[in-house]
Amino acid sequence: MKYILAILCLFTLAPAFATDHLASTPEEAVALLNKAAAGDRILLKDGVYNNAVIQFNNARGTKEKPIWFMAQTPGKVSFEGNSTLAFAGNYMVVAGFTWKNGGKALKERSVISFRAGKEDAMYSTVQDCVIDDYNNDSLNVDNKWVSLFGQHNVLTRCLLKSKRNLGATVTVWLQQGIPARHLISYNHFLNRFNGPDADNGLESIRIGDSKTSFTEANCIVAFNRFEACDGEIEIISNKSCHNSYLHNTFVESDGGLTLRHGNDCLCDGNFFDGTGKNLSYGIRFIGEGHTAINNYFYNLQGAPRQTFRAPVTLVNGLENTPINGYFQVRRAVISDNVFVNCDMPAIRMGAFSKRPGMTIGPDTVTISNNIIWDNAGKRGRYMNPSPLPPISKCRITKYLADHWTQMRKDL
Repeated sequence: MKYILAILCLFTLAPAFATDHLASTPEEAVALLNKAAAGDRILLKDGVYNNAVIQFNNARGTKEKPIWFMAQTPGKVSFEGNSTLAFAGNYMVVAGFTWKNGGKALKERSVISFRAGKEDAMYSTVQDCVIDDYNNDSLNVDNKWVSLFGQHNVLTRCLLKSKRNLGATVTVWLQQGIPARHLISYNHFLNRFNGPDADNGLESIRIGDSKTSFTEANCIVAFNRFEACDGEIEIISNKSCHNSYLHNTFVESDGGLTLRHGNDCLCDGNFFDGTGKNLSYGIRFIGEGHTAINNYFYNLQGAPRQTFRAPVTLVNGLENTPINGYFQVRRAVISDNVFVNCDMPAIRMGAFSKRPGMTIGPDTVTISNNIIWDNAGKRGRYMNPSPLPPISKCRITKYLADHWTQMRKDL
């Protein structure tokens, strides 16, 4: 008898195990998610759900036991019409859903938002999801497919395909002075179109904006593929400080990676293959302390056509620049990169637009150990040459110094 009592005591003291719940409707899923315990998994039954507005908030998840919201079978739960997902809380995981055949009346709402009401998600993940051609009826309406708020969140292994209307595909929203520390990794950005034929606001990723550009976001963008992303000149628009862009692939895209605002960002190990597209380029520098190392630039053709589209472009600063203008390039490092079969110049110093006052040339630039190779021995012409800083302000190799001196004579 005493053994039976001991066993009963053990069961009484043991913690409750996490539970799987199968929801038949989005409304049932929301109710379960709002009251879920740490480790619970809420599975939405396979099917197609039209105009589903899913919003939940749960702070009971933990690192060891996150709360899951997932498809019963990955890839077999589809949201259509004007369906959206917004969530907040701690240690949430959203996985396996598809958004397609819709978006016409979304207006400015995000498809997926790491915020519900006024509360943000923290330490949460969206993974293995698809958003496919989910566009506003009016292509001039600006909305984002994924809006990242909060801190320490992850977007990974997702397919983001055929965005046509205004608004960045993925946007990181920052609070002044608060590091976001998000991870955006292993996603496929495919077919970013410019439906409204606009010059701005069609990025694949934007981190921050001009108002928060001096915030140390500390985000990592790694191992993503950007393919046929022709929305605008900036496939990635960096607008904050201390972000890292690591081992991403840019292929067959009329655009590149622009360090538009903010300082001290790292571009390491990225691969750019222009496949001969006319406006393809690599990395554009604006601001202080940026580094581009170990990148591979291949068959990029933008340099002779537009000033800002060389494989690597260092932009002139704007006199008395406003916060949304052009800050001087300073303390830049361009090292150990490989340039193959790109239109020249491979590195354009002091590029500027027609905007008056863009006369402050790059200062304290290190260019070293780069390899430039062209099978056909191409020569490029320099477009919109700027007043260049004294050579003494840039630590460059003798070859590049001689090249720069000749360029001055050519001007």
